[in-house]
Amino acid sequence: MEIVPVIDIMDGLAVSGKGGKREEYKPLKSVICQNPDPIELAKVYKDYGVSKIYIADLDKIMGRGDNFNLIKKIDFINKMVDVGIKDEKDFKKAKNLGEVIVGTETLKDISLLKKAIVSLDFKDGKLLNYNLDFILNNLGNKPVIILDISNVGTQRGLNRELIKDIKDRIDNPIYVGGGIRDLKDIEFCYSIDVEGVLIGTAIHKGILDLKKLVEGYR
Repeated sequence: MEIVPVIDIMDGLAVSGKGGKREEYKPLKSVICQNPDPIELAKVYKDYGVSKIYIADLDKIMGRGDNFNLIKKIDFINKMVDVGIKDEKDFKKAKNLGEVIVGTETLKDISLLKKAIVSLDFKDGKLLNYNLDFILNNLGNKPVIILDISNVGTQRGLNRELIKDIKDRIDNPIYVGGGIRDLKDIEFCYSIDVEGVLIGTAIHKGILDLKKLVEGYR
C-alpha cells in the first residue's frame, strides 16, 4: 500500500486548514519541514522514502489563477495532481504536470472520467455535483480517490462504511483521503486492500511518523 503525502498549494505556498473552508487555510506549519515552500516540502517527502505525492492547486480549483510553474519544478518525484479540471482544454494543459486527477467538485466533461484518475469529492456525506451511481457506472480503469473534503484536516477518522461500499462496487485501484486520525485508519485501509492513503495533517502534527509509515507499508 502506498503512503501518499499531500501538498495543498495556495498563493505559491503549502497550506493547511480544516473542513474544506479554503478561505481560512493558512501557511503550513509542520514538524517535518521548516517552511511552507512546496518544493522544499516535496524534497522532505522524498528524503523520507516517499515515491508519490498528491498535489492540489487550490487557486486553480477555486478559479483564481494557478500554480502550474511551481508544480512543474517539483519534477523529482511522481505526482498525482488535482488542478480543478473542468474540460478537455484543462486536461490537455495539465497533462505535463503529473498524473492528472479529475474531481467531481469541478468536472463538467464526463468523457474525462475514462482518461484520468477520478476523485470522488464528498462533502458532508454527499458526492459533490453528481450521483454516485452514475459516476461509478461511467468509470474507466484508472485509479479512484475517495476524498472527504469536509474531513480534511479534522482528524475525525475515515468514513469506513462509505469506503467499503465503493470498494465492493468497483475493481479500480482506490486511494483514500480526508480525516486520517491515527494508525488504526491506516491499518483499516491496508486490511481492505486499498491502493494508497493520502495523508497530511497527522504527519505534520507528528501524530504519525512518515518514515515509519513508508517503511511499514512498502
